[in-house]
Amino acid sequence: MTHPFERLLLVTEHTEFDSGAERLAFDMARQCGIGLRGVFPVMHHLEYEIGSPDLAQRSAREVAKKAEQLRQAAQEAGVSLDLVVRHCEAPHTAIVDEAREYRSDLIIARRRGRRSFLSKLLIGEMVSKVAAEATCSMLFVPRTAHLWSQAILAAVDVSAAAAAPVIAMAASVAAACKLPLTLLTVSEDSTDLTRLKAIAAGLGVAAQCVVAAGKPHQAILSMAETRHADLIVVGRYRSSTSKAIIGHSDHAVLVVKGDA
Repeated sequence: MTHPFERLLLVTEHTEFDSGAERLAFDMARQCGIGLRGVFPVMHHLEYEIGSPDLAQRSAREVAKKAEQLRQAAQEAGVSLDLVVRHCEAPHTAIVDEAREYRSDLIIARRRGRRSFLSKLLIGEMVSKVAAEATCSMLFVPRTAHLWSQAILAAVDVSAAAAAPVIAMAASVAAACKLPLTLLTVSEDSTDLTRLKAIAAGLGVAAQCVVAAGKPHQAILSMAETRHADLIVVGRYRSSTSKAIIGHSDHAVLVVKGDA
């Protein structure tokens, strides 16, 4: 079986907020029969290390402990994990660099961490910056999410150049996982359904095509619930709609790169 991803990169600090991303990454690697790369970003504070060496050493021990716990968890899950601890001044830059150097085709990360959660941000600052700068697709995973097993929903803007890549990626994942695929466009123009079907047909994709009206992110999340879709595929990360979907979805959201 051909899988759409071959070089997975898990981003984690091994906190409670990373548990969903870790679990899903392990499951993906195991089911696809491939290894998993992991990157653990650690902020580097020279002044802190010079002024408080004891605290710096304690922090280093904590990082090492978490890294070993993660390696052990991967081993117990039957996954080969190559974990890299990157000391950096800007975590998102270290992650983007790691993805580029590893030639990753998918970054898997939490939706938000503790500070973002307490600040009631829909998406964490670190992962948001990664999504904006990364050159590959990215999977946002809420901490309670699991690997998809029911259905896949692709939300498509038929007027955007990113429509075809989103449909193609969703179809590839659906085929690999043998799951039903729904293509949705949110529009008040009924002719957009015809355009959606034409794009799918041009790509040779067999899927149910539907059109919905209303606020885009609400219509998409509602359709995902109706279709029991536990993976939503979108494009154009910088759009407010994609960010709202990521922030409010109970399931993983795959952002397909190729939009600009």
